[in-house]
Amino acid sequence: MEGRKVAFWIVLGLALGYCGAANAQEFIDQDDTKARLERLERQNRELIEIVRKLQGATSGVSTPAAPAPAGTSGLTETDVQKIVGDYLKTVEEKKAQEVGTGEQSQDGKAAVPATQTEEGYRVGTLMGMTAKWESSGSSGYGLWIKTPNSDFTMHPGFWMHYDNVFWDQSNLLRLPQGGNAGLTQKGNPQKIVSGDRLGGIGDLEDGTFFRRIRPFVEGTLWDTFEYRLILALENDQFSTSGLDEFWVGVNYIPIIGTMRAGHVKTPMGLEADMTASSRTMTFLERSSYSEAIELNQNFVTGLWMGNAFLDQRTSYQFAVFRPDQAAATGVFFGDGQWGYQGRLTGLPIWDADGRCFLHLGVSGGWRSGTNTAPGALRTVQLRARPEQRDDDPAGGPGGSQLVPDANDSRMIDTGALVAEHLWITGLEALYVLGPFSVQAEYGWNFVDNVRGVISPGGAGFPPAGSLITFKGAPQNFVFNGGYIQLSYILTGESRGYDKKIGTLSRDYFGGKGPFTNAWFTWDEDRHHLNWGWGAWELAARYSYVDLNDGTGLQRVEGGIMHGFSAGLNWYLNNAVKLQFEYVWDQRSDVPTVATGKQIVTPPSPNTTVPGFIGGLGMRVQVSF
Repeated sequence: MEGRKVAFWIVLGLALGYCGAANAQEFIDQDDTKARLERLERQNRELIEIVRKLQGATSGVSTPAAPAPAGTSGLTETDVQKIVGDYLKTVEEKKAQEVGTGEQSQDGKAAVPATQTEEGYRVGTLMGMTAKWESSGSSGYGLWIKTPNSDFTMHPGFWMHYDNVFWDQSNLLRLPQGGNAGLTQKGNPQKIVSGDRLGGIGDLEDGTFFRRIRPFVEGTLWDTFEYRLILALENDQFSTSGLDEFWVGVNYIPIIGTMRAGHVKTPMGLEADMTASSRTMTFLERSSYSEAIELNQNFVTGLWMGNAFLDQRTSYQFAVFRPDQAAATGVFFGDGQWGYQGRLTGLPIWDADGRCFLHLGVSGGWRSGTNTAPGALRTVQLRARPEQRDDDPAGGPGGSQLVPDANDSRMIDTGALVAEHLWITGLEALYVLGPFSVQAEYGWNFVDNVRGVISPGGAGFPPAGSLITFKGAPQNFVFNGGYIQLSYILTGESRGYDKKIGTLSRDYFGGKGPFTNAWFTWDEDRHHLNWGWGAWELAARYSYVDLNDGTGLQRVEGGIMHGFSAGLNWYLNNAVKLQFEYVWDQRSDVPTVATGKQIVTPPSPNTTVPGFIGGLGMRVQVSF
């Protein structure tokens, strides 16, 4: 009997002690006196019930709630432990329900007490910040600074492209450029001109340069706002800092989705440096199609909006903007000069967590012609360089040649067509099946009501800058082109895709990185070598652009360009990539002398020559 009394007092003391501690904590956490008293009364009733059960057991009276074990006349030590354990578990569960312990959210946000969840969390009330290096995931590789619920986030980062190029080209293309070539038939007093500049494109010289230097910061503000500020500092020696993406935006707008204002990506095209990022380019440069038919206009300054629907299986993007100048500064002045562009995408196939998908897209837009001086004629000009660079394209304002021995010449060029506006439309497709992918685009550029061309000057032509009009009514021209590329990742990784905006992921493998990073070192005993392969990719691309259209003296002959690129890419890890590429471009069907398409030797002053270039390029990319 004495043992049972001792057990009773031990149980009662433990229960009262635990409740006292719980009540003290609740007193600190709760300000509502009435609620606190109600909890105390409820706990007291539970304790009284336990005491009654214990008293009944010790006096030999059995109760339904706490029957004595068979073959005994009272409580055993096991019975006492079970009663205490059950009670403590009940108190913990009730405390969790009333006060709230919270759970870690799937997106990594900190726990929110249950009372806050019921009442609604107030954005910006938890402001303690933590810094973490993200090695993978949709957030992006690198340093991320976040508040507990990601109301405010910041990702400072950087990427750079260090290029080396080596050239070969046909002899006639080494000829220097002059004015524009054109229809120079005898007896034609107008001497209508259009097309590429006279002669060749100049001598392409081997070189080394930083193609891109891009520090940036991006993140979110007050949960619903976002920002991305990327500077192009490869041309800062010319006192002009260019811009990559440089915008602020707001998310979660009903129906519209997201709106951004600033220097934004143009919603057209599928190549990485068009709607995605130059960090995820399969080749060193975009195709001649993107540069000529899509006007080399991967950035514009204006208002962008976009959203995804049907479980992110379809998306739209739309932008209203001012044209962007060649220096990509986000600065433009000109009355009535603007444009708009839209893009629709769909995913009819999406399987295996994105390792197998089919992307289809269509884009279309309108542009006004542009001028660079008040009162000047508005012009439209389509042109393309070799699909590898021998210059820093952002080297100076307006693409002026300020780098010694650099060459920014175009292989094909319509010349400056005097026109008020143009239309662009494009089709795109991408199929990914594990490590294999095939990607293609084709599009058309419609230039309407062309009155004539701007004279380049030179022997036999009017002074440079003067208007040479077509005979008869203004003309409409259509130029077209496209590309197809194949890629196979030898180590098995798969291309990444961003369903929210229907484009390639800003991380080449969709935030997952190579299966194995690359390294080469000794093992621990320094007797054997140890290495990792990283990810290896083979890629090939064929491109085609036709800038010829019209007949007779109203014909524009910008030339036809065929291109072939072959690349080997080595992804050492998420941050470092090496690219090796060979490019072969040929131009043909350019305007020649009046006697026909036969090239004379040496070329006459009014001759544009066909020919080819070959370029070997290597790039080191560091990005985080």
